[in-house]
Amino acid sequence: MKSVRQLKDILGLDTIHQTRNRFKAVEEVIQPYVKRGENNEILVGEEGVAILTKLQDLYESGLLLSEAAEVVRSDYLPDEENDIDTDFYGSGSLQTKPQSNVDLLDYLLEELEFQRELILNLTKSGNEGSTEKEKGNENEDQWWLEWM
Repeated sequence: MKSVRQLKDILGLDTIHQTRNRFKAVEEVIQPYVKRGENNEILVGEEGVAILTKLQDLYESGLLLSEAAEVVRSDYLPDEENDIDTDFYGSGSLQTKPQSNVDLLDYLLEELEFQRELILNLTKSGNEGSTEKEKGNENEDQWWLEWM
């Protein structure tokens, strides 16, 4: 069992306050691995330390603490998406999440193609009122067309 002070060193944090923030962010996940010690000190078991380490790694990878906590919660807690009241949100506002990496990749490729077409259409519509000489100059300024 590790104390909050020991967790600060394990996670590589500067203050105990930062450690408590991480603990609070995933409190519902880490609660089964927490005990109270002497003088009501918070003690965390090895599985809890692993959860906090994963949270800190996600945070250091560039996610916000709340985003990293959401990832950890989704890994350790049962799926809560079915609890959403769809009548409140309406059926059109909720998009289904891809179920696998292949679905995600297909979705991202479709999104990329859509964005590419949108940029090309905007570029074309911007050139319609120009003379031939102006079109040539504008194409020189449109450096992104090489990437399309």
